[in-house]
Amino acid sequence: MNTRRDALRILAIASGAMPALASAQETKEVGDQPGHLHAGPAIKVPVPSQPTFFQPAEFRVIEALSERIIPRSDTPGAKDAGVALLIDKAIVADPSRGTVYRAGIADLNALASDSYGKDFTALSEEQQIMLLTPLSLDTNSSLGSFFAVVKDMTIDAYYKTEAGLKTELGWHGNTYLASFPGCDHPEHHS
Repeated sequence: MNTRRDALRILAIASGAMPALASAQETKEVGDQPGHLHAGPAIKVPVPSQPTFFQPAEFRVIEALSERIIPRSDTPGAKDAGVALLIDKAIVADPSRGTVYRAGIADLNALASDSYGKDFTALSEEQQIMLLTPLSLDTNSSLGSFFAVVKDMTIDAYYKTEAGLKTELGWHGNTYLASFPGCDHPEHHS
């Protein structure tokens, strides 16, 4: 393969085999996007149904905390998407994160107890938000750093789920463009 033209010839020959491969899968046009095909159902990533790392009380804190970060609205929230289980799975895969989470949960419960006389999960949604708002702005404290870690992992986990990708972002997966016209912003043309 010496030239681009040779590469294109090979691709053209290979693309002739593609219809045979595509017929092996169920394909259909995506309703509002003519010419876009979706092949087969979405792949679901298995998530454990019970936490492996977190104790039940710790798990409830992470579940409530992630729900305050991505609450249910017209789209599913973090709890609906199973974000706390995905965080648990990530900690099992990288145990070095476990110490940060255990210490952060204990500190968050201590702050909730000092402020309201209850653990974090026993607080109302408004009280939880009042407690977390200053933490979200203070990344220099240990609790602020903990909140930042949980926020990052919550967002990362949420947008790996069907609720985040499909429901919120409208991702269809396995689609292609019949043509690619390129950027039409005048400032990008030379």
